[in-house]
Amino acid sequence: MDLLSEIYEVQRLHLASAEPDGEDRTREFLVRRAAVIDRLADSPLDPDEAAQQLVDADTYARALLAHDLAHGTSRGPIPAGDLRWTDHPRSYARQEHEAWVLTQDLQSRSGDETSPSASDA
Repeated sequence: MDLLSEIYEVQRLHLASAEPDGEDRTREFLVRRAAVIDRLADSPLDPDEAAQQLVDADTYARALLAHDLAHGTSRGPIPAGDLRWTDHPRSYARQEHEAWVLTQDLQSRSGDETSPSASDA
């Protein structure tokens, strides 16, 4: 998925997570938001905004980390409570995004009816 499409999807998830039944989408929103901002920070479009993009990437990664610590919702091999994430929250966000992508792949390959690709078909 290209970056612009992913930004659109993150915005859609943000709106969906605010709905009364949107709690299950909150984590997906946090994971994907952290990932897209991380990608922007790694290759800033505007050099004058590079420092702010790094701060934003760290902030959104920490929001995901805090959510997972509070809810016990880590999906990657190294849990949110591991001390290595204290100084490297973006690495945690990358781990969790990778786990999310793998889960989506498995769901789409198995024809899981809860996955967006299966329900759209």
